[in-house]
Amino acid sequence: MLSPLVYCGPMWGGKTEGLISRLVRAEIQKVRVRAFTPARNTRDGKKVIRAHSGASFPATSVTHAEEVVAASSELDVVGIDEIFMLEGIAEGVREISRLGKKIVMATLDMDSDGQIWEPVGQVLGMAEEIVKCPAVCSVCKKDAYYTFRRADAPNARVLVGAGNYYEPRCRPCWHRGQEEKRRQAGQRELFRTAPELPS
Repeated sequence: MLSPLVYCGPMWGGKTEGLISRLVRAEIQKVRVRAFTPARNTRDGKKVIRAHSGASFPATSVTHAEEVVAASSELDVVGIDEIFMLEGIAEGVREISRLGKKIVMATLDMDSDGQIWEPVGQVLGMAEEIVKCPAVCSVCKKDAYYTFRRADAPNARVLVGAGNYYEPRCRPCWHRGQEEKRRQAGQRELFRTAPELPS
C-alpha cells in the first residue's frame, strides 16, 4: 500500500468502505493499526467509523490532527475518516509520513457548492495514491462526483447528515439543481421585498 492513500469523492461513493477494507486487511496482517474520526462527525457516534453499507471499524474520536500524530508512534497503519473535518490535517499527514507510518484516509473532496476543501487539497498534493470513488447520481443514475445539498437544508458549510440533507449527483444534474436553488432563492427574495398592496 502506498502512503498516504486517500479515498475521496462525493457522499455514497464507498470512500469509508475502502478505508475500512484497508484497516481490516492490516489487522489480518497482524500489524499495529488504529482508526480515528473527527469529533465533529457525530453521525455514527464517536467510537466507530461506519460505511453506508453497514461495515464498521472501531475508532478514536479526536479534535485535532496533533492527537493522531501523538498516537502514531506506536502504530504501523493509521486510518482517518472524514479528514475534511479535522483541524490541522495537512500538517498532521506531513508529520505522520515523516515518521514512516502508512496512512489511509477517506474524505469528501468538495463541499456541496463544488468548492474544494482547502486542507484536503493539500493532503491530495502529498498523497502517493488517490482513489476517486463515484456514487450513483440520484437523478439520472450515471456516475456522480458531486454532493448536492437540498434546498431546505441549513446553510452551514460543515453540516453533518446523510439522506436528510444530501444526495449524490453527476455534474449536469448537480448544475441543474444549483440553478434551481438559485431561482427559488431569487423568488423568495422578490416575495420578501415586494411592496405591500394598498388595502
